[in-house]
Amino acid sequence: GAIFEGNAAKDDEVFKQAVSDLNLNDDILQSEKITYSIKLIEANNPFHA
Repeated sequence: GAIFEGNAAKDDEVFKQAVSDLNLNDDILQSEKITYSIKLIEANNPFHA
């Protein structure tokens, strides 16, 4: 009935929020990886002052 549908809609919102949080975390991880890679490249770059 209506109660179940209301809960389903709420669960869907919670699920979407969780997914968007995961995506945000993934974006943060990707930028961390890029920063880390750049640091490694700079450390191994003989032309770097």
